[in-house]
Amino acid sequence: MKISIISTSHQKESQSKRISLILKNFFKETNSKVKCFNIDVFDLNVPLWTSEKKNNLKFWNEDFKKISSNLSSSDGFVFVVPEYGGMATPNAKNFFLVFNNGELFHKPGLIVSISSGNGGAYPISELRSSSYKNSHILWIPENIIIRNVKQFFPGKHGELIPDWLDDRIKYSCNVLIKYAEYLKPIQRIINRKDFGNGM
Repeated sequence: MKISIISTSHQKESQSKRISLILKNFFKETNSKVKCFNIDVFDLNVPLWTSEKKNNLKFWNEDFKKISSNLSSSDGFVFVVPEYGGMATPNAKNFFLVFNNGELFHKPGLIVSISSGNGGAYPISELRSSSYKNSHILWIPENIIIRNVKQFFPGKHGELIPDWLDDRIKYSCNVLIKYAEYLKPIQRIINRKDFGNGM
């Protein structure tokens, strides 16, 4: 079982990256057989999608192939998305345009939205409504919102972090694992060439 955890911030050493590494530990605690592949979109300098791929040849010739291969071999995905101005980050939306060769096809995804304050709901709504069409990612019914994220430290949270949040995260990670297990047969029987871009 392999889960890819994607941090979609536009900042270096972001809270999203920190949370994605914490989530990796949550998965290990939930199921020791799960392997995690962490992706930081900022560190990897994933370019803005365009049909012209003459710019940033190193990414398209080397990095893209490596990341795409790891995504293709993943059984499920976690997207850690900070809320920017009441929206999902451009990096989050761009990811679904760049990696659109079937890597996410009929595989489950968990959205983890983070906010420095009391926000965080809008990225979930936005990704659920628009990111699945061509990628065919299957967002599971669960999601996680980590508000006041700078106070989030498992085992020693700040006073604004609810006590039940760690248990909620473990539960959601386990649900994602179960979806990943049971969706594998579907991926084998569906031909992506038939209506591959949705409707």
